[in-house]
Amino acid sequence: MTIFQPGFFWERKTVANNISSRHTDDRTRTYLFNFKLVLCQMVAKQTEHEVSVLREAVHVVRNFETMKLRIFLVYFLLASCSGWNEKECNIPDQLKNEITAAVKNQTLSEQDFLRINNIINECEVKESLNNLRNCIDYKNSILVLLKAEDNGKRTLAYRLIGSAADDSYNPVLISRLNIEESSLCKTWNATALMSVKAPESSTPLFKLFSSDNKDLPLRILLGIYLKYDPPNVKKTAWKFVDSENRREQILAIQCLSSYEENKKLQVKLKEFLSSWDLQSKGWVISSMSQQNMGKLRPLLEQYANVGDLKEVIILALKNSPTDSDKEYAKQLGD
Repeated sequence: MTIFQPGFFWERKTVANNISSRHTDDRTRTYLFNFKLVLCQMVAKQTEHEVSVLREAVHVVRNFETMKLRIFLVYFLLASCSGWNEKECNIPDQLKNEITAAVKNQTLSEQDFLRINNIINECEVKESLNNLRNCIDYKNSILVLLKAEDNGKRTLAYRLIGSAADDSYNPVLISRLNIEESSLCKTWNATALMSVKAPESSTPLFKLFSSDNKDLPLRILLGIYLKYDPPNVKKTAWKFVDSENRREQILAIQCLSSYEENKKLQVKLKEFLSSWDLQSKGWVISSMSQQNMGKLRPLLEQYANVGDLKEVIILALKNSPTDSDKEYAKQLGD
């Protein structure tokens, strides 16, 4: 299990520093400084037991008097660190064979992707892909799939990146959000960005979800979006509350109303109820309902006989903490 303790960065830095603390000649320092940089990166991925082994090995290196022996042990340690990461990887053979075949074949049909996706889902349930990012088969395949012209192969790349929680491809995925024409590609690209919790993707994802993408499973994607990085999602939504684009405004109030009650938002909703066109008022009333706003009857009574709004008005009144609102909801429901 990878360590995520507050003092761990200091600890791995100390391990690396111990390598060169005794050495004064320039050539020695150059070799060992480069090793420090690599070691810091590798130790960050190791288990607590492996860090202790590295610490002991560092002390052994310091006790050797000749430069040749030190360099030999440095490379031995680097090879050992790499080996540890590979040993952590264990892609099930069925998935490994599917990935290999997808790389070799010129195309990957949607049906083939869905079959592989089911295998990945089963592996995730069994937690057998926790170290996918370290696997040599993943490393050797992902760029080939990501750069492929075929939609199916790129879709598989996005799916694997998300499953591996590999954030090294975030800039590529963000740049493709609005370029991909396939709804399947867009869906799994967006899902991958949310799976790796890429904070810089909050605004691009918002723009994607508020655009006219009827083929996307927006209900599912928005459910993931609201949970992947709430602070950034809220910050992004507030940027679009007063947008000139009504779609962006609607998504903004939908997002914000899904979180905790917010007085500033509730003031905005009252303002929008009076200023937005009748077709858009339903979204405002729905957001009022999610915010459990009270004293709604004076605001909503004038719209109670509008057929398309009656149902959402009753729901908002039922969710209100005000008794008179609840009574009015019963009257409208009779």
